[in-house]
Amino acid sequence: MIYTTKNTSADFDWTEYFTRLHNGEIPSLDTHIYFQNIRHLLSENAHLLGLVLGDVLRKLLRGVQIKAEPRMLELGAGTGFLTRLLLTMYQGSGVLVDNCQTSYDAYNKVADKHADHITYVLQDLFTLELAETFDVVCSFGLIEHFKEKNEILSVHKQFCKEDGHMILVVPMDSFLTRAYYEVHPEINLGYRELLTKKTALEQLRASGLEPIRAEVSQGYVYDFLAILCK
Repeated sequence: MIYTTKNTSADFDWTEYFTRLHNGEIPSLDTHIYFQNIRHLLSENAHLLGLVLGDVLRKLLRGVQIKAEPRMLELGAGTGFLTRLLLTMYQGSGVLVDNCQTSYDAYNKVADKHADHITYVLQDLFTLELAETFDVVCSFGLIEHFKEKNEILSVHKQFCKEDGHMILVVPMDSFLTRAYYEVHPEINLGYRELLTKKTALEQLRASGLEPIRAEVSQGYVYDFLAILCK
């Protein structure tokens, strides 16, 4: 087996490596290059994420009646990736809420054809005041940062219409996801709880939400779970 490492022209022969190891030798291995190569393989990719998340959303929302031209709200929105994808699927308009100037600046760099249909609000989620409720309230990579989730989930419920839907997307506890965060220590800031499907559904029900369907991603650099709730 010949394995080509990134940032080097040399081919690494894993067969020889393990043969020598089996024979009691201590073969050399450039662990820095190997580590950097794993980081490269497990790097975020917006195009791939769009494909995988789009597939998950289509499965999640199969047979679900979403209002024509829906109004959407994304909490802890970052660049609004989830809302921008939902707008591609359902048209409508959206409000993104985040309290981070860096996220807002990043959004402005990637604002696309949906920019005219999106409003960005720089505000803390827990002091958020909006004069309307929404057909879809969603978040991607938000609730796992809260040890006690009742308050953050209540914000989702607060702004969701009675006949509306909530879409919650979180990194899922799996070997792949743990490996992803292990090789990207720079993003391991603050509290994060990786959730299994069973635990996530239990926590949502305990908070008064009604999970309708849950779907697990396939083919991305980490595993994530998308849950549709009422």
